[in-house]
Amino acid sequence: MLMAGGALAEEGKTYSVNQVTDASANTPSHMFRFEPDLLEVPLGATVKFDNFDGNHTVISIKKMTPEGGPKFKFSKMSPDRNVTFDTPGIYGVTCGIHGRFGMAMIIKVGEDNAEDLKSARTVVPGGRMGTKISQILDRLEDK
Repeated sequence: MLMAGGALAEEGKTYSVNQVTDASANTPSHMFRFEPDLLEVPLGATVKFDNFDGNHTVISIKKMTPEGGPKFKFSKMSPDRNVTFDTPGIYGVTCGIHGRFGMAMIIKVGEDNAEDLKSARTVVPGGRMGTKISQILDRLEDK
């Protein structure tokens, strides 16, 4: 399985996601972002959310969490910012503070499934967050 950026995903590995604040960016959606904004991992993978500077949170988007999948909410004060994904599907993630500026990402767990993608598209939130998520889903669909 390939991760975003072409890196090979390995089972049992921990993958890192950074939260970025880039004051030199021209638009809010580039200023506040997750890197990567699309992460593809195998079942059983753990994702660690790094770079908490006190200005970001990490929240699973309730309607974009597959049934039985982990729901999570982290802040700088959270002692453990790791999530293990044992349920396949497409997960939406946002920052509770900067989601309105488009700070969102997708974690795709398991093999490609057209039904997962179709289902995710029916629950995309509104505003800049929804625009960002739709763009990521478009990239996922084009693979």
